[in-house]
Amino acid sequence: MGLFKSIQRKVITFQNLLFKNLKIKKKNIIITGANSGLGLALVKALNIDNNILAFVNKDKSNIINIDGGEIKIINWDFRNIEPKKINTDTIVKFKPNIIINSAASFGSEKKISEIDIKQFNSVFNINVLSSLSIIQDSLKGNELEQIINISSEMGSINLNKDGGYYYYRTSKTLLNSITKNLSIDLKHKDIIVYCIHPGSVKTKLNSGGLISPEVSAQKIINLCAENNFKFSGKFLDINKNVLEW
Repeated sequence: MGLFKSIQRKVITFQNLLFKNLKIKKKNIIITGANSGLGLALVKALNIDNNILAFVNKDKSNIINIDGGEIKIINWDFRNIEPKKINTDTIVKFKPNIIINSAASFGSEKKISEIDIKQFNSVFNINVLSSLSIIQDSLKGNELEQIINISSEMGSINLNKDGGYYYYRTSKTLLNSITKNLSIDLKHKDIIVYCIHPGSVKTKLNSGGLISPEVSAQKIINLCAENNFKFSGKFLDINKNVLEW
């Protein structure tokens, strides 16, 4: 299995060399989960030419010394999403153009008989309701152009052949549903809203991942840079393939 994954990583790395890397400039961008993994990679790639409002869960040590543009940091434990006026005021004043909701928790793998409702609520807060709360506040800034929710193919009902992983699967399914709804409700505002499956990213959540956070982040940036309304209401992977809901 280790050799097979190693070969897969090399093939994916070669394929990625064929892609043109696009850039985003002069935008106000919100990134959640910014202190590690995919979120951190997005901050590093985007902050040079843009203004970043980064949401972190307590630990901000990974981003406070990043060179480049201005990074504003909000500490917010998404396990508790009780609205805080200071956060709302900061978001509205920031006038975000782009939101990339990357914060996520895998929870833990439990059998149906072992599911803990309190932990279930915590994962839902992190993976779903925190994103919705930030979107609500961002709309008050009246400058939104794109909302990108980082989902997972594990949130697809049609692609679910294995079961299990109740916390993660169902939270991502709900995120997908909210994203589709938003794409319809915000169409009249010309706001592009879609989900992205970032691939098998090697992070603390997925130590066996096949691609680096930096590669996934750049491909997400490529999609965002296209600013394509055809993406709205879709569930895409990082290579622009449309996935089943």
